[in-house]
Amino acid sequence: MEQEQKAWPYAFACVMVTISTLGFGRMSYGIFMSFMKESLSITYEQAGMLGTASSIGYLGLVLFAGIMAAKWGSKRLVIIGTLLVACGLLYLAFVGSFISCLAGMVLLGIGTAFTYTPIVNIVVGWFPKQRGRMIGFLGSGLGLGTLISSLLIPFFTAWYPVNGWRYLWFSYGVFSLLSAFVALLVLRDPPIPLRKTAQKEDSLFREVYLHKRVLLVAFIYGLIGFAYLLPQSFLFSYILEARIDPYGAGQIMAISGVLSIFSGPLWGTISDKIGRKKSLLITLFLGALSVAIPILFPVYIGFVASQFLWGITLVGMLALIQALSTEQIHPSYAPIALGYVTVYFAFGQLLGPGIGGWMIDHIGGIPSVLVLCCGLLLLAFILSTQLHKEAAPELIVLQNKQDSV
Repeated sequence: MEQEQKAWPYAFACVMVTISTLGFGRMSYGIFMSFMKESLSITYEQAGMLGTASSIGYLGLVLFAGIMAAKWGSKRLVIIGTLLVACGLLYLAFVGSFISCLAGMVLLGIGTAFTYTPIVNIVVGWFPKQRGRMIGFLGSGLGLGTLISSLLIPFFTAWYPVNGWRYLWFSYGVFSLLSAFVALLVLRDPPIPLRKTAQKEDSLFREVYLHKRVLLVAFIYGLIGFAYLLPQSFLFSYILEARIDPYGAGQIMAISGVLSIFSGPLWGTISDKIGRKKSLLITLFLGALSVAIPILFPVYIGFVASQFLWGITLVGMLALIQALSTEQIHPSYAPIALGYVTVYFAFGQLLGPGIGGWMIDHIGGIPSVLVLCCGLLLLAFILSTQLHKEAAPELIVLQNKQDSV
């Protein structure tokens, strides 16, 4: 009961941080893109490059985030990362060109890299037996951020047709400053060491970087990273191309945002009961199906069905793969393993928007991007059938010792 009471303040603080970093810093750009594209007179290819720029910043530092968290403490990095995201969001409110946007998007990626892996380390360290549910709560911030943007962007662009998106970026920056303050007050580093005291470079390669279980999870995570930003970046524009007004398009995207709030905790709790592998396979299949629907039925009801399935599975999918990454090796290596597999995820994100923008301009429009996304998720599904059903033996032993205590 005491552990349960302690979980809620952590869940609240973590959700605020992830609303700022994942919801506003990562996912809102796909919703803002059409309005920024028109206001700044940029092409789809350039718009995709902006999404890629954020991924470059993320990829450049995410591998070191787990190592730095284990060495210097996760809380410090969470606060620094959230403040960097706040600066990036405030800066984007004043950009005037494609080049200036690039710098802001890179800053968002760097801030997110410093934030997300350490905050997962904190909840896994405090709540090891409820890691699925607690990591799922982190994903709720992504859903809330997407929901807020989906609901607000039509109103702000109607009230301020030219600069509505700027006012939203500024508001998000202020909220992120508040999130950093809440994290400072609530979060604490776990009371147990997150890594072994004697840890050499060769042991990291053997126990993490070249570990077969970790590599399989990493490759699956990379495919998901490649896939998941494609509909997030371009589906809103596809809905507008289907002659649905911006207000209706925002409502459709809001469906995904609402369900994403519950997706992480839902699938995290389910996976704590039935296992990560089975839960991940279900979410990958439903995710691929959700992307295929608007290709076949690019009408209002098709988009609604797509966003319903996408919203109920996406965040859960991410939470499950993150939880899996911490279970493949000895718990002392968990933060480093999470940072390592996230590099694959970030590299996939790096490829996704840029390649997607190029495909739209040169191959088959937005539907070709959705076909690519569907194929990537199905490939991840096939690879996930090779995952082990049980946690790593070292983790099982640790949990048994905790149960005996």
